[in-house]
Amino acid sequence: MASSGAHEQSNAEAFAERNDGLITNSAAAAAGVSRSQVARRRGSGRYRPMGRGVSAVAGAPPTWKQRVRAVLFALGIAVAASHSTAARLLGADVSEDGWIHVSGSLQRRARMAGVRGHRTGTLEPEDLTRRSGIPCTTALRTVIDLSGSLSDIELGVLLDDFLRRRMVGLEELRSRVNRTRPAPGRSVKRLRRVLAQRIPGYDPGESELEGRIARLIDRAGLPRAAQQQRVTIDGQRFRIDFAWPDRMLYLEGNGFGFHRLGSDLDRDASRQNELVLAGWAPIEVTWRMTDAVIESTLRRFLARHPCLDTLAR
Repeated sequence: MASSGAHEQSNAEAFAERNDGLITNSAAAAAGVSRSQVARRRGSGRYRPMGRGVSAVAGAPPTWKQRVRAVLFALGIAVAASHSTAARLLGADVSEDGWIHVSGSLQRRARMAGVRGHRTGTLEPEDLTRRSGIPCTTALRTVIDLSGSLSDIELGVLLDDFLRRRMVGLEELRSRVNRTRPAPGRSVKRLRRVLAQRIPGYDPGESELEGRIARLIDRAGLPRAAQQQRVTIDGQRFRIDFAWPDRMLYLEGNGFGFHRLGSDLDRDASRQNELVLAGWAPIEVTWRMTDAVIESTLRRFLARHPCLDTLAR
């Protein structure tokens, strides 16, 4: 029969395995490890202090996620990761400022080294979610919280990323912004500007460039294109970034301006040849082109190729 000491260690290690190598004093106590034993283990190097009432098991590699989890363990259940910390937990590519950001009620002020606490009176139940068991704000709330620190472009990129991954809905966000009041670190005006560029039916596409082109088309009042249009030619299926089927026109966005491999160039050339031979007229834009150049090019392109119904009259 296993000794009680081995059983206690097994329970404590099981908790640590689920939590990035961390163990809290309460979890240790539940496993039968007293606070004095935790203190001795810290003194011997078996545990590494990570905050008030939180330790890391020796051998557990220090990671950013471990640090975030340790902060929330130390602060308790009244706070959640927020702002850029939540964005990163949600899988977004955001610039880091070196702080762990947390949000809690107005009555709770988070004070820890390396932690920036935000107090709010409007943290609704639907504003919270979990990633890897770590409580954090939802995509919708994170966009709102970052509206004061990101530029219009940066906030739009973040929103488009969440839209592509279906983590937030435009109308859902629009409704929330309409009842959101200005507050420190929050810009309702910026949120409204970003939303104004994304009219109902807006599709962020599969890349940042596609989202930019879609917004430009809507802003310029040009005929809206079908995005990710599927076309079948002689049994071959192709997918087009932007298409105007009624004009047999299509647009491809090249985010890099070059092909990485010769095979990419060959495949793209063959694909374009098949589409052109089937009657489609192509045009290409790159990320480095300005909005003015893209808009002017599209206007001339569309003007030169009227709708097929118009030509048939």
